[in-house]
Amino acid sequence: MKKPSQGKGCKLTGGSWRSYYDDKTVTDARKLDIDYVDPLAEAWVSDASKWTAERREQYANDLSAERSLVAVSLGPNRAGRAPR
Repeated sequence: MKKPSQGKGCKLTGGSWRSYYDDKTVTDARKLDIDYVDPLAEAWVSDASKWTAERREQYANDLSAERSLVAVSLGPNRAGRAPR
């Protein structure tokens, strides 16, 4: 995807993003939501319950994970059809 330029008032222009839920390319930042994906729920059912409290805290606070915050097109996200 193409990195946007940041203009006056932090307005983004010239970028493109891949919508995580419907795989559409969006070129207008106003047509995007930023959604938080809850990897903790996924981790819990995949044995995170056996992790130490310190390891769970580190995992919960790791914002470098690619899926923690995702750009999504307005339609699927606001219609409640986004996978959770």
